[in-house]
Amino acid sequence: MITLIVAMDPHNGIGLDGKLPWHIKDDLKLFKEKTLNHKVVMGRKTFESIGRPLPNRKNYIVTRNNQMSIKENLTIINDFEDYLKNNEMTDEEIFVIGGAEIYQVALPYAKRLAISRVNKSYTCDTFFPLFNLNKYKEIECKEFDEFKFILLEKM
Repeated sequence: MITLIVAMDPHNGIGLDGKLPWHIKDDLKLFKEKTLNHKVVMGRKTFESIGRPLPNRKNYIVTRNNQMSIKENLTIINDFEDYLKNNEMTDEEIFVIGGAEIYQVALPYAKRLAISRVNKSYTCDTFFPLFNLNKYKEIECKEFDEFKFILLEKM
């Protein structure tokens, strides 16, 4: 099962200059809690902005660069659509963690969207793709001081 996990502001903003425009401890804690001991899939730019594989997770990097050095706990995906097609029906939950281009390609394959909706607007140059909310049902909702976490499942 493919789950897209994302934090976004009220205008679907997710990034500025390759980084998160905010630092919200509770959201980072929730992200870790949700993704721990799972596969996480990210684009090369997202991986480079993080700077290292995420601990206690199997890290998959989507890149066209066949020369990228492979490190411990890191797997390269060259054909992302093929990977998504082969994994969209598995019982194992696989988290797609960004960036925008990766979300755009993965959205049609995603069974779930795990969204931290940040309360405040930020200056962003990167946005989560538009999606039809009517195609999803809410299966979890949790309020925090600076954001609301919503887990949506495709109907």
